[in-house]
Amino acid sequence: DWTPAMRDTGTWKAMEELLEKGKVKAIGVANYGERQLKQLLKVCKIKPMVNQVEFHPRLVQSELLEFCKANGIVLQAYASLGSSDAKQAETFFQLPPVQKAAEAHKATPAQVLLRWALQKGALVVPKSSKASRIQENSEVFHFSLTKSEVSAIDALHNGTRLAWKGEDRYP
Repeated sequence: DWTPAMRDTGTWKAMEELLEKGKVKAIGVANYGERQLKQLLKVCKIKPMVNQVEFHPRLVQSELLEFCKANGIVLQAYASLGSSDAKQAETFFQLPPVQKAAEAHKATPAQVLLRWALQKGALVVPKSSKASRIQENSEVFHFSLTKSEVSAIDALHNGTRLAWKGEDRYP
């Protein structure tokens, strides 16, 4: 039977060994909250290089982002543009602060959302099967959002999870 402690004593130790043997170049975790990271940091030899978590205007995990930054862990955002995992009732592209910033910077709403996450200090890996969208998503470095635009998007936070069918996976 699997227990949460096994991720630190078994799985994580195995990943550390793979890194030490040169079999992998980096190791990290996914969906770890601050509590799980603190627990892992107490017992690990090598801290995670990345923590991949859901991060978007409706779930701005600012405290987790700051904890990761303070501990040299990169926060990698997923569902930055929304998620098909949950029945998403709204599109982030139509949120007024996103629309307003897109118009101001002659950018697409997707570019604004990606730029917002980057400016907050998160890495983003947007998903698309269309070459034109992949290209568009990479063109986010010709503009910067103002402090007030970032704050307006931050203010959209309401704690809504889109992935994992909307369930909180940080027990």
